Amino acid sequence: MNETEAMPMGPATTTEMHPPAGADMGNVMKVSDAMVGLTWLAFLIACFALYKLAWKPICQALDRREDKIRQSLKEAADVQARAAMDREAQNIMLAEAKNDAAAIVERARTAAEATARELEAKSRAETEARVREAQAEIARAREQALGQLRREAGELALQVAGRILERKLDADADRALADRLIRDLE
Repeated sequence: MNETEAMPMGPATTTEMHPPAGADMGNVMKVSDAMVGLTWLAFLIACFALYKLAWKPICQALDRREDKIRQSLKEAADVQARAAMDREAQNIMLAEAKNDAAAIVERARTAAEATARELEAKSRAETEARVREAQAEIARAREQALGQLRREAGELALQVAGRILERKLDADADRALADRLIRDLE
């Protein structure tokens, strides 16, 4: 039986018009089959609306994000591969540069040694030429000194001989005698 049926139908009293506060609470908390059915219907309609309006866009956004992440990972792998190739190319270029530098240093060392040998040979040649010139000059000076010494020795011998012989020869005869004495001394 219903509460409204249990109430007498007569003039309303103050208690009937304002039911106690605890009495309405019992009605709100009461679950009826119609209320459960409407709740399920509202839930199903909300699920259908969410599926049509939100689920597909959310899934599409997630798919796009997943594709973007895959693409980013692929690009990162490509960048890493290019970086590895660039490092390898850089190492090769560095090794070539070291080899080139070593070759340049070796060529410079060889050129320096060749230049040093050339300068040494040139210096030796110049020194030998100067020594030969000095020797030739010494020989000329020696010959001149010997010639002068012979002449003076010849003149001295004539003077000594002239004093010894006490006779004085003329200048032409003196020279002829000096020349003969010089030839004999040689």
